[in-house]
Amino acid sequence: MHRIGLLLALLGSLVTGCSERHPTRQGSYFPLTPDMRWTYRVTTEVAGRVERREFVEYNSEPETLKGLPHSVRITSEGTRYYLRNVDEGVYRNGKRTVVETEVRMDNDPHWVLKRPYQTGTSWSNLTYPYVLRRISPYEQTLTRGSALKMAYQISQLDAQVDVPAGHFEQCLLVEGEAQLTLYADGREGYQDIEINTREWYAPGVGLVKLVREEPMSGSVFSGGKVVFELIGVEH
Repeated sequence: MHRIGLLLALLGSLVTGCSERHPTRQGSYFPLTPDMRWTYRVTTEVAGRVERREFVEYNSEPETLKGLPHSVRITSEGTRYYLRNVDEGVYRNGKRTVVETEVRMDNDPHWVLKRPYQTGTSWSNLTYPYVLRRISPYEQTLTRGSALKMAYQISQLDAQVDVPAGHFEQCLLVEGEAQLTLYADGREGYQDIEINTREWYAPGVGLVKLVREEPMSGSVFSGGKVVFELIGVEH
């Protein structure tokens, strides 16, 4: 779940809740139906500063890559993600940014959600810090150069969550944990940062909230938090 203004244009129905307990693959926790569109409020807190903006993504028509059909999800930044929905779950198989002319395929599946949708189902993906940054002796974000493996697990099947789009029940809660070790300087030495994420998925709607925490407060590095909250979804 980076990466992360646009006008909110809700041309369809605003979904404000969910009640489907056993979603099908087509009406799943991560819908891939063409023309669905999601608008999120993104709040970033880092080094004592708070920034807010909107983030939009939508499903485009399927495309064929390497002889296989792929669903395509496009972000407001123009990045295209190529996704596969298989028996084992939903995974990303490639991506293309606005400056790339060809799809960059993933070496290994980057899982969004793995089946079976039950507590204890787990997987891992490579990720990188969202907000963690160096603040001394110069300021620099720590992104691609600090890759780490995050372990994910489905922790709840009936979670509830409130976001601007409304109150959602019977949602899937996925929690992730990772640890990053950074060398600050000769005085502070190595520092371990626990990175945590929580993601709520509503059946038939998809991701309704994401909280990524990278707690760190020091003289060399500073962390923070980023929160995605669903404002609305169009069908």
